[in-house]
Amino acid sequence: MENTMPDDLWKDSFDKLLDIQPQLRNLNIIKQSVRPALNMDSSVENSNIGTELNVSFQNKENDSLESYIPRFCPISTPYTYCKKFICEMSPITGINLDGLECNKEIHKNSLFKRKVCFEDSSKDKKNESFDCEVPKNLLLKPGKWRKSLNIWRRTQNIFPEKGCMCSKASCVTTITRPFSRRKTIFKKNCTVNFKNEILQHCQQTKPTSFDFEYAECNMINTKKIGEGVYGEVFRYTPSSGNRHNFKTDDVVLKIIPIEGATEINGEMQKTFKQILPEIIISKKMSSLRNGKTNITSGFANLNKVKIVSGKYPQHLIMLWERYDHKNKSENEHPQIFRDDQLFLVLEMNYAGSDISNYTFKNAEQSYNVLLQVIITLAIGEEVYEFEHRDLHWGNILIEKTNKKRILYKFNGEKLAVCSKGVIVTIIDYTLSRVTIDECCHFNDLSTDEELFTATGDYQYDIYRMMRKELGNNWSSFAPKTNVLWLSYLISKLQGKVKYESEHTRTHKINLQKLKDLHNTILSYKSAADCLRCLFKLS
Repeated sequence: MENTMPDDLWKDSFDKLLDIQPQLRNLNIIKQSVRPALNMDSSVENSNIGTELNVSFQNKENDSLESYIPRFCPISTPYTYCKKFICEMSPITGINLDGLECNKEIHKNSLFKRKVCFEDSSKDKKNESFDCEVPKNLLLKPGKWRKSLNIWRRTQNIFPEKGCMCSKASCVTTITRPFSRRKTIFKKNCTVNFKNEILQHCQQTKPTSFDFEYAECNMINTKKIGEGVYGEVFRYTPSSGNRHNFKTDDVVLKIIPIEGATEINGEMQKTFKQILPEIIISKKMSSLRNGKTNITSGFANLNKVKIVSGKYPQHLIMLWERYDHKNKSENEHPQIFRDDQLFLVLEMNYAGSDISNYTFKNAEQSYNVLLQVIITLAIGEEVYEFEHRDLHWGNILIEKTNKKRILYKFNGEKLAVCSKGVIVTIIDYTLSRVTIDECCHFNDLSTDEELFTATGDYQYDIYRMMRKELGNNWSSFAPKTNVLWLSYLISKLQGKVKYESEHTRTHKINLQKLKDLHNTILSYKSAADCLRCLFKLS
């Protein structure tokens, strides 16, 4: 028996394949770490290693963290690193399949230090600060990202919890709040009294009483319909005596506290200087509906601008509390404001609900919505060198219409788009950039690292792509940023919005048109360039 030959000597090559292969067994570990992408546009190039890299390999003795740093800069989707594919049974064993490698400094910078100081009621204590590590991969919700960002800040204890009154601080924070200096204005050889200029835009000589201007008797069917870090949004129907001032029955009030020392919703209130560009941009973009060589009704129709002072009217407070009870408001209670608080009020025509909450009939309807957005952006580019820079699906409103076609004029040439029963309005110019009378109005985001490290949706990839396109010079005119947002919008229209009829031939044909345009949209230099191609203009 000692001279008996080994059992496996008589096995042919197929029998040996049945033996347990330790290499393959070890590779099963990889399967356990695979996870799906967070969004349909994610890939290796727009992946983020920050959340996973440290956890996945901290217990492995022979692996060095510095030996597998990814090649690509982080953008969106977290992934887990795996070693090169090695298998003796594979027919491609001889091929080197590279792992993900890159400059080692990318990982070293995945955590960055900031000095953080907290407000202290004690005046005797000296200014104190400490270093904290802020992760560069903030997971934010799609859409109104400022809310999510402020919620994250609260969890990091960067500023007081909601409801806290902000007294004078005995120590100064060294964190740069991205919206504490929202707008930068370039004017040649001129000085501006920002308060007086705003009052001129409002056709006022001084602020009027909040209670008087928006008395309950003049507002019918009033309700709060939205909110943001900037303030509150109410909708109402003017009483019969005031209705002649508006072209539509319903009016929207965007109420923004300004010039106060109290921190609201996690941010300092805007000053006259900071709020002036938003007024100018809103009025100029609204005026395009009455233009001559360029006409569009796709920007918010601004009817009035008002500066009011005083406490919130009691009937608006009751509506705020009703909204809070139903939807759990993330804003400060309006009772926090003092008796002398100033507010800027923008009065606009009601323009429907945003894309994220709208249900389309089919892709034909959504494709025509896209065409309306493209034309509107193109006209803004041509007239005012307009870039929206924050055109997520919460800033595009859709309202039903009886009009068969929506009429435009682009550089003197008339255009018409089938409405398919809906009309589009673009809103919120907080981050927008325009050139008006040789003055450049823009929002300087060059120091806002939190925004550019956020993840959770293709939307946050767009901010990083914008920064790259602009070279972090936010005053420059780069209409390609509008194209980036069109790419985002098309991706939402393909797979994220709601449709009533998804199995009809019309839906499938137009869905393919969206896909085809999505494949080519980033080749255009601007929305105007895209418009000329789609409508075959010279």
